[in-house]
Amino acid sequence: MRRLVSSPNAVGNLTFQNTEVPTPKVNECLIRVKAFSMNRGELKRSQNDPLGTPIGWDVVGVVEQTAQDGSGPPTGTKIVALSIRSEGWAEYVAISTRCLAIIPQGVSHTDAATLPVAGLTALYAVEKGSRLLGSRVLITGATGGVGLFAMQLARMMGASVVAQIRQPAQEAFVGDYGADEVVVTETGQEAKQFAPYRLIVDGVGGELVGKLTAFLAQGGTCVCYGSSSGNEMKLSLADFYSENGGQRTLYGWVHAVHRSRDGNR
Repeated sequence: MRRLVSSPNAVGNLTFQNTEVPTPKVNECLIRVKAFSMNRGELKRSQNDPLGTPIGWDVVGVVEQTAQDGSGPPTGTKIVALSIRSEGWAEYVAISTRCLAIIPQGVSHTDAATLPVAGLTALYAVEKGSRLLGSRVLITGATGGVGLFAMQLARMMGASVVAQIRQPAQEAFVGDYGADEVVVTETGQEAKQFAPYRLIVDGVGGELVGKLTAFLAQGGTCVCYGSSSGNEMKLSLADFYSENGGQRTLYGWVHAVHRSRDGNR
């Protein structure tokens, strides 16, 4: 079979490799891959991984061989899965039965492929909020996969969603995905007009985080799952403790693929 692997000197840092079809463990299904999605974390890793390192978390496919222990769906079942070993960008992949789900009728392969990392990261982040009904939620990096899911999930939980973006041309786009209000800013200062927020879901990181925490409501939560603008931040403890009543919570978060490795969910 063919699979994509890292190749530091190739265009896009990826190349095809011919290899053997994997042999599943007793609790794994062999999946014939039909579609996969791309995540920023994968592509960033591929720039530094050694030559020949496989890649790919999110996959959709058909069960070619069911798990020997009987724990998985039967042969021919359409599934969406998370490849913990990051081997999904291939013609075949072995997946633990605890890391796959049957695709409901009416859900396309391409739509389903976006769910494991972006969808679950957004779900876990929004679940960190509390009493969102009737409250405001701020989503930064709203045009990314996690941001788009987070906006929709927060709306389903009864929140009013404020989307923070950097390009005015993207206003209509995030509005179609559930944003009640849109702020166009790189500094985050413009988001203050809709504060306080019961929950902030941030994928930008850097200096933005310290500014946004001052906009949290009393008892509010900020979940940081990404750092596209950098890892360093400044946090005013006076603002964090006292502004809008304080009692805030700040979570440093990682993508759903890492949470699955811990055996949770």
